[in-house]
Amino acid sequence: MPTSRRNNQSLATQILGYLASDLGILVVAALIILAVYAIDTMRPLGEPVWLLYFIPLILSYWSSRYYAIPTVFIVTVLFLVAGFFLSPQGIPVQMAILNRFTFFLLFFIVSLLLWTVRGRQIREETL
Repeated sequence: MPTSRRNNQSLATQILGYLASDLGILVVAALIILAVYAIDTMRPLGEPVWLLYFIPLILSYWSSRYYAIPTVFIVTVLFLVAGFFLSPQGIPVQMAILNRFTFFLLFFIVSLLLWTVRGRQIREETL
C-alpha cells in the first residue's frame, strides 16, 4: 500500500485497526468483563447476566498471547463468585449456586477447548 494512501485512512479505519490489534482485543475484553460484572451486581440472583461472560472469552481467542484465554477464565470466575455475593436476592440461594456452578463447568470446558485449539494455531504459526 502506498504511504500516501496509508496516511489518509479515515478515523473509523484507524479505530477498527486498533481494536483488531492484540492490545485492543484485551482492552475490549476487559471492558466487557467489567460491564457484565457491574450489571450482574445490580440484577437479582437468577437472572443469567453472567452468560455474557462468554463474549470476552471468545474475544480472547483472537489474541496472539497464549495465556489470554486462561487469564480471561480466571478473572471471569473471580467476578462470577463476587457477583454472586453482591447481587440482590432473587431466586433461592441453592438454585443460584446450582446455576452458577453449571455455568462454571460449561465455561471451563469451553475455555479448555478454545485454549487447546488456539495453542495449536500459535504453534503452527511459529513453525
